[in-house]
Amino acid sequence: MVIYEASLGGLRVKSLSLATECESCGRPMSSNADHGAQNPDNSYCIHCTDLKGKLLPFDKIYEDLVSQAMQTRWMNKEQAEKFALEEMGKWPAWKDKVSEMPKPA
Repeated sequence: MVIYEASLGGLRVKSLSLATECESCGRPMSSNADHGAQNPDNSYCIHCTDLKGKLLPFDKIYEDLVSQAMQTRWMNKEQAEKFALEEMGKWPAWKDKVSEMPKPA
């Protein structure tokens, strides 16, 4: 749990965020700016949401994760796809979707 403080016209306003990690990708969210639409109540990060804070589609998040794995972990496409599904299966936003998908042979 993280408490954010902001000053509005001399008043101290505290905003409570229960999510410290994105429920879509696992990235840490340590400030309001890290949350989708900079809303501390949003459980998803700015990388997984559109400008209004709405979660991006599964396919977009999956493709981005595959690409990142290939670039930063030196994986080939097949390895990166397997890695992406394994990781996404851990996150609340995609857990059910991944568990319903057919397992690769």
